[in-house]
Amino acid sequence: MKSTGRNIRHAFTLVEMMMTVGCGSLMLAAIMTAGVALQRSFAAVEGYSVAEGDQLRVLDYIAMDCRRALSASVANNTLTVTVPVYYDSNSDPKTPALTNGALSYGTGSVTITYSRSGSNFNRRIVVSDSGGTTTAIATNVASFTVSPQDLTSSVSCSITFSPRFTYLPGPGPISGTTVYCNTFLRNAGARH
Repeated sequence: MKSTGRNIRHAFTLVEMMMTVGCGSLMLAAIMTAGVALQRSFAAVEGYSVAEGDQLRVLDYIAMDCRRALSASVANNTLTVTVPVYYDSNSDPKTPALTNGALSYGTGSVTITYSRSGSNFNRRIVVSDSGGTTTAIATNVASFTVSPQDLTSSVSCSITFSPRFTYLPGPGPISGTTVYCNTFLRNAGARH
């Protein structure tokens, strides 16, 4: 009896199926590895961006307040600066007056303190005798040091931030990032 072409079956052999499953598994493993690497990279970049933002914010606040400061003091590693009241009770800017070569904004002052509390770096503002408000302007702060060198002309401080992304393939700890600030006070004498 003669067979016709209709009864011929087409299928993959066992070897072809095993090769296909093996290649598919390798491709899936490569995609999973790339996905994990991209997530780790994203977490590292996000941690870096947040840390850099915190560092810049701390330096900007300290520099701004020290440049406006009438006086500065350090006690128990807390920086305290006194600045004039630039706005009245209606939140309108006060008009300064030039008296004996120095700008004056009238009576009253604002006391601003910088200190570390746990891993937060806090800025506390007290207007006259009010209770004041405390704001955490940075997180993951490992240390804050103010150098009480010459608080009549400049303020020097350093802040160390703990790393946010701590994966290290080799042995040893990851050191934090330390930022430094040296700012001249408002009424400082001639600068060299």
